[in-house]
Amino acid sequence: MNDASSRLAAFFFLVLWMAGLPAGSIYADVEPGDTIDKSNYEKIEGWVPDFILDWVKAGDLTMKIGKLNFDAKQFFPQGVKDNWQANIGRYKIGEHNKMIDVQTGKPARGIKGLPFPDPDPTDSTFPVQLMWNYIIKESFLQGVVKEKLAWLLMSRRGLKKTLVMDNYFTQLDPKKSDGDFAQVTIFRQPFNMAGIGTLAIYPLDPTKNGIRYAYTPELRRVKRLSTREAGSDTHFGLDGAPDDSWVGGPKANMDEGVYRVIGERNALVCYFSPDSRKLDWNKRGELQMGYAKTGLKLTLGFEDKNWQGAPWHIMNVIWVKSRVWVVESRSTDPNYGYGPCEGWIEQGTFFHAFKRITDPSGRLWKGAYHPAQAIETPDGKFRLIKDIAWVEVDMRRDHGSTLCGPHREGTYRTIFSKGVDPMLFTRSGFVKFCQ
Repeated sequence: MNDASSRLAAFFFLVLWMAGLPAGSIYADVEPGDTIDKSNYEKIEGWVPDFILDWVKAGDLTMKIGKLNFDAKQFFPQGVKDNWQANIGRYKIGEHNKMIDVQTGKPARGIKGLPFPDPDPTDSTFPVQLMWNYIIKESFLQGVVKEKLAWLLMSRRGLKKTLVMDNYFTQLDPKKSDGDFAQVTIFRQPFNMAGIGTLAIYPLDPTKNGIRYAYTPELRRVKRLSTREAGSDTHFGLDGAPDDSWVGGPKANMDEGVYRVIGERNALVCYFSPDSRKLDWNKRGELQMGYAKTGLKLTLGFEDKNWQGAPWHIMNVIWVKSRVWVVESRSTDPNYGYGPCEGWIEQGTFFHAFKRITDPSGRLWKGAYHPAQAIETPDGKFRLIKDIAWVEVDMRRDHGSTLCGPHREGTYRTIFSKGVDPMLFTRSGFVKFCQ
């Protein structure tokens, strides 16, 4: 082939290659310091899910591009690092999405560190491994958690309602309990919901039934609930459902989830700040974060009188270049309210960044993003990338909800808490606490 023919062939190859790309993606790119809004939204095409692009294009969201001043892939607790090599190959995914301890052949319990620190993308169970990493990371690496959280519900006109709740979370001793982790939630605000509480005890084995109780002040007694409730059901006027706290499918019913990897791609992931937040151990051996301790506050659109976009978006965050896995999830439960969902998971940190939710017919319904914050102790022995908020928008209702976590007035978060009575996570202790 002569030079002219080679150049012609190369030209046609380039044309065909360009034709297969989304419009605008050839030129799409951003740099730290850029501000992306409806005037230049094309620059982020291909870097974010379609619903984020639509929000920016419509003027609902403005993105400030930044750069992290630390290596996010190094932000794991010392316990994770200590067990990193030992856990490679120790666990596998079995039938019904169970985690199996290869050494015993039984469902995994008492896991130290991450069960899949170096998951293999060619493994058919790879996306399920990513989901289990998230569950263990959120439930097992922070000791006993004690926090006060704020949920804000908004329409286009602004703030409609604020929900405030106390939340307690702990890992259970597998030698003393059939469950592996437990959570207690008590509503404190608004007044008509104050005192309503739930206790949930979850096993890591998804085929085993957990325990769930609810307490209401009017009845002054506990009622046992089904543990097989669809996690796609919304409550209390929120736009999000329990399963939207992560980017996967059925969270409490892992055996009902079906997963596949769509691919990997460059992405813009939301972080609270370019620097890690330094936390000192207090005299009790606890780490305290949130507004009450650090003064860090998430500012929402409705609080800025000059803001013309949607009131539910967080204003003081940055968006940084990263790399993600894109995973599709669906449920085998015929009563599940969602169709296929798409989750974007940051590589190296296993952080859950975006969730794209469709209805049972496959049409786009909701979109969610989870801003992250890096925290670390001065000695560097405890490091973690933690989601600090959760923004979810129901596009059909044109309504949004924002979980600000502990980053509002009157809220807090304590990890490795020493002041929580273990009896709280029992039926009798839960009833006493509520009363």
